[in-house]
Parts: sequence; structure tokens; C-alpha cells
Amino acid sequence: MSGETYLDHASATPLHERARRALSQALDAFGDPLRLHARGREARRILDDARVAIAGAIGAQADEMVFTSGGTESVALAIWGAVRPIRESGSRIVTTAVEHPAVGGVLHTLEMDGFETVIVPVDSDGRVDLDVFAAEVRRPGTLLASVQHANHEVGTLQPVAEAARLCREAGVLFHTDACQSVGRLPIDVGALGVDLLSMSAHKFGGPAGVGALYVRRGVPLAAYPCGDDRERKRRSGMENVPGVAGMAAALEAALEDLADQAARQWALTGELRAGIEGIPGVRVHGHPTQRAPHLLCFSVQDLDAEILAMALDDRGFRIGVGSNCTGIANEASSVLEQMGVPGTPSLRIGVGRETGDEDVRRFLDLLPGLIDDLRRVDSASAAAMARFRPPAAG
Repeated sequence: MSGETYLDHASATPLHERARRALSQALDAFGDPLRLHARGREARRILDDARVAIAGAIGAQADEMVFTSGGTESVALAIWGAVRPIRESGSRIVTTAVEHPAVGGVLHTLEMDGFETVIVPVDSDGRVDLDVFAAEVRRPGTLLASVQHANHEVGTLQPVAEAARLCREAGVLFHTDACQSVGRLPIDVGALGVDLLSMSAHKFGGPAGVGALYVRRGVPLAAYPCGDDRERKRRSGMENVPGVAGMAAALEAALEDLADQAARQWALTGELRAGIEGIPGVRVHGHPTQRAPHLLCFSVQDLDAEILAMALDDRGFRIGVGSNCTGIANEASSVLEQMGVPGTPSLRIGVGRETGDEDVRRFLDLLPGLIDDLRRVDSASAAAMARFRPPAAG
């Protein structure tokens, strides 16, 4: 779109050109990868090549990767699938107060089946309390802990390697949701010490509807959904062969200039933080330094978040607004509430490889005046409503 400035890369990224080519080339690979005939072998080769590429990108082995329909399914499979085979050893699952709704959804399902969820608090920057975490994972009956690598709303990075070490010492499985960090930061599952790791293709230039789960060798995983022998019996249903091919191509492309892109995007979001923090009544959230390079979250006092987002959209700026994955723009952010900022909707900016210095400057030039104008309109509307309010009965 002419004049568009897309600043919602934390939600979804444009399809990388190499991913587009790989996806297009794989569209004719319609054969069933389980079949032995030529068409089946062609599809299987594409899956195998992609599995090797994606595993290599995170320091894993090919047989440790499971393809899913996206990050949400990957998270659900990791948690549900990992605790099922060991449920005779306990029922406790430890997580943090600021995880993605995908974690909350699967935990709610498990609670109805007798599992117990333990929530560890975070500080005002969104960082998990490691002392509380350590105490909880050491309690008898704890099966698994799940801590997000980079928060989906405020971008704060968690001390995942330290959390994984604490779990390993306690004999507890550890999962991390790395959907906001794979393709943005160097990820090595061995260095992190994780047992399970989730990723999503459309966060780093791949197609929507494709994800993957890393499962460390030796970790048993119950299939969900179940029904056939695909993905080494860990996830049933026909694989999205073109989507997987596109995901692998996008991740390989992201790794080629990952360090340069991370540095550039940290600089862009740093400039945004400095500019937005100077606007009266506006607050930036998340850790100032321990954060994902591409993501920034802020809130505006005494102004409807949905109106601000739509006003920005009318002027060509696309940003995220509201509690993620609900679609309700003015819903108070549960993440911010856990960070000590209750009743506040969040606005989120996500920069990408297409975002330039000029985009940031134009956004910062526009935002203060736009907020002032909308506040004046809101104040005038409230005054008019008060003048015409009918007198109270009696």
C-alpha cells in the first residue's frame, strides 16, 4: 500500500522473497510423505531438507524437530505432550505470570484433568523472580516448567538459561516459547539447556500456519493430535510441505544477517523508546536493555487506545493494540497488570528488516501532536456530554 509504514512485525512479518520462492516451488509436491512412490519421496525429501536446515539453525539434530501448524500448537504439544508420559511422577507445572495465552490455554485444559499450575510473579520490567522460580521447581511433584524467552507484548528477555539450569538440577523438564526470538537472536538449544522449544514461521519471514517444536532426544512426548504415524508419532496429520519449505528458507535467510539486523533494530527501538518516553502521559514498558531487538510496548494515559491506533492507521502507520490474541483493542493488558500497571491497554510496535530510520522519525514527529489532538477532542466530547446529560430523577 502506498504510504504505508508497517510497524507490527511482532505480530506477523512480510513473506521473505526466498520463502516465497521455496513455498511456490513446493506447491506441486502433493504426494503423501509416508508413501514410497516417487511423489511421496519428493515430498519426504522437501520435509527432510527443511528439518535439517531448521534444526541446524538452533543447534539441534534433525530428528529432534516436530513440524506443527504454528507457535500456539507447538506450545500446546510441548506442555501437554511432555507431562502426559510422566504424570505418575507428579502433577505440578510451573510457569510465569506473563506467558503467551497459548500457555494459559493448554494449562487450563490440563487443570481440568487434575494437573496443578503454579504461577511465578515478575517484576515491574516483566522479569521472572528466579528465587521464587527455583523454590517452586524444587517442590516434589513438579513435572515441567515453561518460561518464555522474549515476552510477546513488552519484549523483555527472560533468564532462560539460568531457569533451565535450575530445572535440570531439580530433574524437571523445561520448555521455552521462543516465537519472538528465533530468527531475531542467536538461539542454541544446547547452550540454553532447554528440553523443548517452540517457534513460529510467520514471526521471521515465513508463511503463516507453520511452526516447529524442538524436543530434546530422550524426552518422551505424547502425540497431540494423535491418529497416525507422522512426525515420528509425535504429531498426527499431513504436514504442510510447502509451508515447511518456506519456513526453512525464511530462517536460513534470517540467519545470514541476523547480527546486523538485531543491532539495527535495537537502535531503531532505542530511538523509539527515547522519543516516546518524552511525551507527557505516555509510558514505555519492559526492560530497557534486556529486551528483544524488534519490539516496543507503550501505553497512553487518558486516551482510548483503539482510537489512537485507528488514527495512526488512517495516517498509514500499522501498529498492534490491545491484549494479544483477543482482538479487543481496549482490553486491559494482563501482562502489564502482572508488571504492576493494572487496567491499561497496551500499544505495541514491532520493527523489521523493511523498517528504516525515516519511518521511525516520521512516527515520532506525528505521535505527540496526534495524542494532543485526540485528547482535546476527547475532552471536548466529554464536556458536551456533561452539558446535555439529563438531570437525575427525584
